[in-house]
Parts: sequence; structure tokens; C-alpha cells
Amino acid sequence: MMTAYRQHLWRQAALTIALLGIACVARAGDGVELDENGNGFFDRLVTHVQSIESVDEKAQKIIAGAVSDYQKELADPEGDPGDPESLIIEVLVLMSPEFRDALDDYDENGATEENVAAMKKITRSDDPYLHHNANLFLVRQLVELEKLVEAEARITEIFKDIETYNDYAFGEPDLLYMLGYCQIHNLKHDEAKRTLEDFLVQFPDASPRFVVTAKQMLAELARRVPESIGEVADLMSFSHKRLAAADTGEQVQTAQQRVIELLDTLIEETEKQEQQQQSSSDQQQSQPQDNPQQQDQSESAPQDPQSPNGGSMQPGKKAGRRVNPGDAWGSMPQADRDKVLQVLRDRFPGRYRALVEQYYESLAEQP
Repeated sequence: MMTAYRQHLWRQAALTIALLGIACVARAGDGVELDENGNGFFDRLVTHVQSIESVDEKAQKIIAGAVSDYQKELADPEGDPGDPESLIIEVLVLMSPEFRDALDDYDENGATEENVAAMKKITRSDDPYLHHNANLFLVRQLVELEKLVEAEARITEIFKDIETYNDYAFGEPDLLYMLGYCQIHNLKHDEAKRTLEDFLVQFPDASPRFVVTAKQMLAELARRVPESIGEVADLMSFSHKRLAAADTGEQVQTAQQRVIELLDTLIEETEKQEQQQQSSSDQQQSQPQDNPQQQDQSESAPQDPQSPNGGSMQPGKKAGRRVNPGDAWGSMPQADRDKVLQVLRDRFPGRYRALVEQYYESLAEQP
């Protein structure tokens, strides 16, 4: 679970990755060196294809022609060369039937476990173009499936030799953006801040979707308050995603325990504030009355038979026992649980209430 705003923001960030799919447009500064004629990168690619015996002559001519057309359009000030990443994908589809089948499945069904397995197999290819481009698609699919720990690890490995990656594939801005996205969800907030700041500095002309959501995520990180209900939301979201990925390891257990500790502390602090306010109210009401008429009215007030010793019950005094936060919530009387939840409603902003209420109400369902 997350706060409503954060949930919307993270969905937008993930949707950005999904919508771009294979259509991320390479721009100046993407890491890949392209001169005005589109030489260098694509010339090397054509030479590489011509050296592959499994690529028939017809396919080689189609590839050489497509690259030549791209270079001419790129050299023409009024030309429309199109997307260089799309061009390299078209080349790889002609090079590898396995890559073509994996992309067809991705286009038709989106990110699936089957497609991830197929793309992982291609990343083990000895062909450097297939290896690096398949890695890019694999990372996108892992993010879409919210396998963010695995995605972060794979991106980190790619950046260990990003120069070699750029020799064979586009997409460095995509990778850096997705790294920051993964780090946020994996609770590495300081690292995420540095990564997203680097992304905006290095690739100001990257996809507008990436730039906008990167700025939004940085703004959300700046507003983050440690040991607050917002941190509870982050921890619960992390635990939910890891459990969905069948991960019940130590990091998940630690996050779950931290959720309980933070909620207990927050509720205890809220109840202390409530006690202080009640004590202040009682002191004001117990001060001597200067007006004799008011004192007479006080002395003649009717006795409450339900109060101890037959005395009158003090205004604002709440009946019922005190609740120890987090202590035997499931066996607590409903009236007491309602009291704690009401404190939460009064204390926390509306966007947090459903999160905390659901968490504590779920404890009541546990045996």
C-alpha cells in the first residue's frame, strides 16, 4: 500500500516505462555516437551483419538499404530519419528469429514470465548486439513486472561497462532513469536521489516522460520525512512487492517488523498528545470559580449515579481502559479498536487513513 499521491506517481513512472516499449527515441547525448551521416555505429552494424553466415543475402541487402536510407535522411536538413533505436531493432529481428519471436510476444502480451525467460536466454548470446539490446528489453520487462530488485541488479551490472554497452545498443538514459526508479522502490532513497539528479544533468533531452517523472520523484524524495507515516507506506509497498515475487527473505522480514514498530510509535505519540490535551482541559476546569453564582450552580449539579462514589463525571472525561499500542490488537474489544482508529483519523491526513486502518484491521483477522 502507498499513499494516494505516491501511488499515482509511481504508477505514472512505471507506465512511462511500459508505454515507451521499443519506441524510446535516441537523442543527442544518449551515449551512442552518431555523426551527421549516421556513420560509425550503423556502419559497424552493417559490417557485423555481413559477417554472419546465418543471415541470408536478401536480409543483408534489406539491412544495408535501410541503414543507407537512414543515413541519407539524417544528412538532409529537411529529412526525417526516424528513430535509430527502431532501426537497430529491425536489423536484429532480421538477424535473429528468437529475438523476433520474443518481441512479437512482448508486443502482443506485454511483459510476462515467459517473455522474460525468452529474453534472458537471448542475453546469453555471444552476439554483442543481441546481448546488449536484449538486456535493455529485459530490464524494461522486469520493471513492468515489478521485479525491481532483479532489475536494479541487472542495470547496475550494465553500468559497470556502459562504454561497451553504448558500442552496441541505445538506451543509456532509459537505464539510468529505471535505476533511480528501482532504487526508490527498493528503499535506497539516497542512491535514488543521486541517480535521478545524474539523469537530469546528463540527459536533459531524454524522453519528456522520463524527465517529468524524474523531477516528480525527486520532489517526492525531498518531501520525505523519516520515521513518519510516509515511511510506513514505503515499507509496506516494498514488502508487498517482494512477497508478490515470492521473496520472504531477511530484508522483507526486517521491513515488516519496522512497519509494526513505526506504527506502534506513531500511535503511542498520538495518544500521549491526547493525554496532554485532556490533562490541560481538566486543569482549566478545576480552577476556582470567581463567580459565586457559577459556584452555586456547580455545587447543585445533579449527581451521576454511574460515576464512582456517586459524584458527577468530569466533562470530557473518557470512559474505558487505556490501549497499549500493538498489544494483542486481535483480542482487543471492538470499542477499544475503534478508539485507536479514531485517533488515527484525527491525527493523520486523509490520504494516510486507509493505509493505517487497513493495516491494523488486518491484524484483527489474524488468529
